[in-house]
Amino acid sequence: MRTKIEPQELGRGMPKFAIKTIQSKLFVTFSILIVSIVMLLATPFYYYIAHILKERASESAYQSASYISTQLDSQIENMDNTAVKVISSSKVRDLFFQNVDFVDTTISLGIQRQINEIIYSIMGPLQLDWQINLFDTNGRFVGIGNNSFITSFGSKPEMLDWVYESLERDGRKFVTAPHPDDWSTNGREVVSLARMFPWEIGSKQRGIVEVQLNYETVERLIAKLMAGPSDSTLSKKSVYIYNEQGSVIYPIDSVSEDNTKLYWDTLQSQANQSDVHTFKNSVTNESEILAYFRSGYSKWTVVTVQSETLLLQPVKVFRNTIFAAVVGLLLITLIVSYFAARQLTSPIKQMHKSIRALSIETLEPASQIESNVGVNELESLNNAFKKMCARLQSSIEETFISRSQEMQARMQALQSQMNPHFLYNTITIISIMAEEKNHQDIVQMCRHLSRMLRYILSDKDMHVSLVDEVDYAKSYMTLMQNRYEDMIQFEVQIDPALMNESVPKLVVQPIVENCIKYAIHVDPPWKIQLIGESDGDRWRIRIVDNGSGFTSEALEALQAPKDPARTDRMGLKNIAERLRLLFGSQAEFTAFNLAEGGACVTIGGPMNSMSMKQVQKDGVPI
Repeated sequence: MRTKIEPQELGRGMPKFAIKTIQSKLFVTFSILIVSIVMLLATPFYYYIAHILKERASESAYQSASYISTQLDSQIENMDNTAVKVISSSKVRDLFFQNVDFVDTTISLGIQRQINEIIYSIMGPLQLDWQINLFDTNGRFVGIGNNSFITSFGSKPEMLDWVYESLERDGRKFVTAPHPDDWSTNGREVVSLARMFPWEIGSKQRGIVEVQLNYETVERLIAKLMAGPSDSTLSKKSVYIYNEQGSVIYPIDSVSEDNTKLYWDTLQSQANQSDVHTFKNSVTNESEILAYFRSGYSKWTVVTVQSETLLLQPVKVFRNTIFAAVVGLLLITLIVSYFAARQLTSPIKQMHKSIRALSIETLEPASQIESNVGVNELESLNNAFKKMCARLQSSIEETFISRSQEMQARMQALQSQMNPHFLYNTITIISIMAEEKNHQDIVQMCRHLSRMLRYILSDKDMHVSLVDEVDYAKSYMTLMQNRYEDMIQFEVQIDPALMNESVPKLVVQPIVENCIKYAIHVDPPWKIQLIGESDGDRWRIRIVDNGSGFTSEALEALQAPKDPARTDRMGLKNIAERLRLLFGSQAEFTAFNLAEGGACVTIGGPMNSMSMKQVQKDGVPI
């Protein structure tokens, strides 16, 4: 008998995914090797350089904040020294506080000239960006510097907040935040250092000396310090200066007020006079290096901020360059692995093609694969394949016939074991009914018995339709109901679509008989249900009773391999064995006890189409 070997069966061992090919494995191997080497070298280098840059940037940021704070303190100290000298001069006090009318120009101009001469004699020429103003709470005013004049502003001084703050300090210095010049209409921004004149005995007047610094001078000073040649990274920093109340000294035209507030709020949690740390900017969502220095003299806090992103930009460029080089190497690796794998995969593909076309008629090795494959290992594989074909050709017929005869013999032997057991039980029942002289029941029983004997003694087929198998079980149950009458109840619930399904012969009635044998040990009525259903491409039959169920020993015996010397549970063991021989791994046989009482035995297998494939695979004809 000739059987064609299906190509899909032979192709099951071939790779289904591209990742399993030789070409892909070579590429993956080379790629992993290249990436691993690059990562082992580039990653430590990247983090090492980044760590060094962060340390240097932190140190530079701290030094910048300290240096700017020192220079600003020096400038403010000079202004304060000037203010102290002015208020300490008795001549200036006598001239300024004499009881004369400053509105009278003939008197006021003389006073102004004398005050100018005294201050110039004390200080020398004033710096071009300074302005010294003397005024009191009555509004009398004298200006010395770029804007020299003497006048009276009435109650204006008392309306200014910084004037009130200066008076409250009672002679101690007060440095204002940048503000417009209150005595001029030129609109320039200035920083004022103010001190109150000492109290004169018997005087009710309070005077203030104000030393103004043009704010442009502060901006130029900070810009000069930030552009220092000693630190090439200073240009990447941002500088913020706050007074002790949190007002912004620099820059007053800040682009981001959110950043200005964020840095000040961050400083409130820092107790040290100076420090540097890295934090996450919630406004820009970037990591930044923040250094600050609090001046004990001016009470100003200088903050320098540098973005880690900008700081590490050169290193990231280097990293991206390395990654681009890796991608290039991977492309080269792909090309090299392609041509290297091509020499190996071509003969393998040819061999695979020949194997897929293999059948009983084409087992001659000379017609399979060319011998010249160019690789020693593949040459040996080709020769081994040819020898395999020759051996398979000589033994396949013998193996097929032997397997078929063995299966037929085993099936008939298993089936014949069940007939004497049932005949004995049936004859016993007939004898009992005859003793009770119920002749009509004996006729009915004999009719069912005759039908059953014809069914079990017929050996033309090992597969029958489910409707025949169920009718056989019904005939048996009719006999049982004649014996036990209303004490036994039998119910069949099978999907009509399954009735024409082909099932193994004598698989249902022996299980029903087993239910009768063990279910009557409980009080009647004894209920037996026969339930048939389909599950996709499988059929399944459940036989359920309400008896006492299986013992633990019986369940263990059903799971154990069959022992020919034992006859207990032989019927169930035979059914399980027959199903396994017919359907192999697709056979289903389970037995278990129900939680509510009773037992359930389930048998099942593939539908007709599935059973046909299985029988062809095992070499057994239907």
